[in-house]
Amino acid sequence: MNLAGMFDRTIKPYIRILTLLFSASFLAGTIAPSAIRQLMTEVFQAVVGNYRGLAGGMLFFNILVQNVMATIFVIISGVIVGIIPTIAISSNGFGLGVLYRQAVEVSGYSKAALKVLPYGVFEIPALLIAASYGLWLGVTVVRRMRGKESTLLRFNIEHAFRRYFAVVFPLLVVAAAIETTLILWLQ
Repeated sequence: MNLAGMFDRTIKPYIRILTLLFSASFLAGTIAPSAIRQLMTEVFQAVVGNYRGLAGGMLFFNILVQNVMATIFVIISGVIVGIIPTIAISSNGFGLGVLYRQAVEVSGYSKAALKVLPYGVFEIPALLIAASYGLWLGVTVVRRMRGKESTLLRFNIEHAFRRYFAVVFPLLVVAAAIETTLILWLQ
């Protein structure tokens, strides 16, 4: 996979910052106190419980729609000075770290890594790219308010969504297919 072609240079610094934030949040999730890990696991199981009983096509569609809505929200909300994209990355990193730690305690490091790997290959990169565009839009808004940016925000939003449908959406389709397969296989 050509990672350089996945995103353009406008978001490279934001991808780096958000990747570091995601990694730190993941590590924080792995060392979170037991009570917090238990609560997060219960929340995750409740969310997954909403998908139980859905047929393959409906399950795929629900997962895809949820992920598409979340990533579009992360981009659009970025115009609020980039706060929501940052929170989204932090909470996803923390949550995945918690789930990884819980899986380690049940099945060991290698099996736990296999359980979180599908999210890390397609879904997390898609979220990082979408959040990077959201953060970029937030920085653009701040630069416009300070008089350091003259490009109309509309052009930046259009650019972000062109890249979204070229890069993020296909990643989400693959991620939803993998997640659907895993959920059906593990039932």
